Amino acid sequence: MIRTIVAAGACALVLPVVAQAQGLPDAGGVTVLDTITVTTPLRRASSLERTTSSVTVIAREEIERSAAVDLASLLKTHVGVSVSLNGGIGASGGTGMRGARPSQTLILVNGVRISSATNGSVSLFNIPLESIARVEIARGPHSAQYGADAIGGIVNIITDRGGACANGAESCTTVTAGVMHPWGGRLALDTAGRSAGGWDYSFGGSLFGTRGYEFTTPLLRSHEPDDDGFARGSFHYSLSKDYDWGRIYSSGLVARARTQYDHNSLAQPNETETDTLTGKVGVRLDHTDDWKTTLEVTGGVDNTTNFRKGTNVEAVFDSARFGVLALTEASFATDMVDHVLNVGVEAYREQIDPTGNYALKRRDLVAAFGQYSLEYGDLVVDSGLRFDYNEQFGEATTWNVGASYALLPELTVRASYATGFRAPSFNDLYYSTPGIGEGNPDLRPERSRSLEAGLNWRPTAQTSLDVSVYRNRIKDQIEWNRENYPALPMFPDNIARVTVTGLEASLDHRFGTRWGARATLDLRRPINEETGRYVDYQDRFRASLEVDFQATERLWLKAGVFHVGKRSATVSNAPMTMPAYTTVDVTGIYRFDAQSELKLSVENLFDKRYERIYYYNAMGRTINLSFSRTF
Repeated sequence: MIRTIVAAGACALVLPVVAQAQGLPDAGGVTVLDTITVTTPLRRASSLERTTSSVTVIAREEIERSAAVDLASLLKTHVGVSVSLNGGIGASGGTGMRGARPSQTLILVNGVRISSATNGSVSLFNIPLESIARVEIARGPHSAQYGADAIGGIVNIITDRGGACANGAESCTTVTAGVMHPWGGRLALDTAGRSAGGWDYSFGGSLFGTRGYEFTTPLLRSHEPDDDGFARGSFHYSLSKDYDWGRIYSSGLVARARTQYDHNSLAQPNETETDTLTGKVGVRLDHTDDWKTTLEVTGGVDNTTNFRKGTNVEAVFDSARFGVLALTEASFATDMVDHVLNVGVEAYREQIDPTGNYALKRRDLVAAFGQYSLEYGDLVVDSGLRFDYNEQFGEATTWNVGASYALLPELTVRASYATGFRAPSFNDLYYSTPGIGEGNPDLRPERSRSLEAGLNWRPTAQTSLDVSVYRNRIKDQIEWNRENYPALPMFPDNIARVTVTGLEASLDHRFGTRWGARATLDLRRPINEETGRYVDYQDRFRASLEVDFQATERLWLKAGVFHVGKRSATVSNAPMTMPAYTTVDVTGIYRFDAQSELKLSVENLFDKRYERIYYYNAMGRTINLSFSRTF
């Protein structure tokens, strides 16, 4: 496998990173690169070009130009990320990274955890694209910074912060209205700006709905022959102000969605209502120019109710998480070395109120962590150590160390080693529905060790190449036994060890001022060491190619091809191979003036029929036509 990866790495030189630094000419006509700053990997601002982690940034402009209809569609085409859904828009599912399961990938909104405490999943469909300013994807374990769940990586969704408008106005409002096929539509309003008193603000809301698709195939025993619709309403806000002594800020997102799904038994639910709420209030104290302290109070709610209209059939899975964070950061220099030291503590409570007899419905978690970074010329070193205490599972200590070195101004190499862990969710331990599934209170926490090496090459302002190879060993991975699926019940257990070896490559290039191309390559070998077989439903080969073209000053076009190779699955005790599939997305944007634009996008242009999970149809052709106006 290593020989294959090395060979593929050589081939990967035709392949793209999402966050390319844009070239700008200076007064002397020499092209210089913007510095892109990310906050996710180290919980502090750092340069993307010198990071010791593999990081992708999805900027607001890319979100607006994407054919994606929702967040799951936006993430699935990016290197290292895999999205699996039990159906179409609004379906349950999850986002995994580098062969890790969705529950092993930490999803944040403005740095706040949003996963359900009952099953560990994230309701991605409840986060509207209209509220997102950027997305930072940090691949690889980051438990030393964030604690549990960050085994595969982190997705940090950052909502609009407001501030001065691009046209210099004090306030600007954008209204977007659109229709889609299958029948549906969207309406969104967002207002942002900076008040005369210096307050940066942003707030907005959106409505989205669709008749949807048929979620399941006739082979599923609970199949219902109908379209499964989805509807969502959401509101978000952000408020902040800078002072001589620091900054105060607050942000929040609340959404409610209703999703239909299939179950042909009148005794079982076939609709879900999901409420998502996340927010924080914080203050940053600037003691000196080089020393600052941050204090935050955070909260999140994920309430899910499964029901069937006209009956008393109902299953509730409510969960909440409330926490506090204190973090101090100091920078100093000695001789030719720059140092940054972070020390922090955090604590949060997870509590649930589900249907069923759960032996435990609350647990407290506390942690202390420290990070040290140094920069000596072309060398950057990052390190971290964290101690977590979970009152149910005891102690966990994680650490990481990484380094990057600029061999040339345009070529940087990096390497890192990190550990991670994840505690079982309440559903893993205590879920109990006769005939459907039973939890396992004897489960052990999952633990991981990961090694990575990579390079980033930017030979010109128009070209960026990023390549990385990695190996992640996960011990005691928790899997719900699906070998008899679709027969039931299912039970969770600890697999002895899962090893994922992989290569990621990405290339971005501009062919002059009008043409651009982007490509990605993912090779993975996710192996269950206990059976010697590939882990079910994990991608082993993925590739994408996108081309954009500025046809005129007002017309912008984009087309993308996305391919996923064969995957393994186990159905009715028989090993199966799921077929490969290829989809095509296209987007066209016509700008009438600086304030108005018309967008037409088609996701899955050729209506490719495929399944990410056996017996569950993936999203078919989706057409969106929308008009936006900024005032």
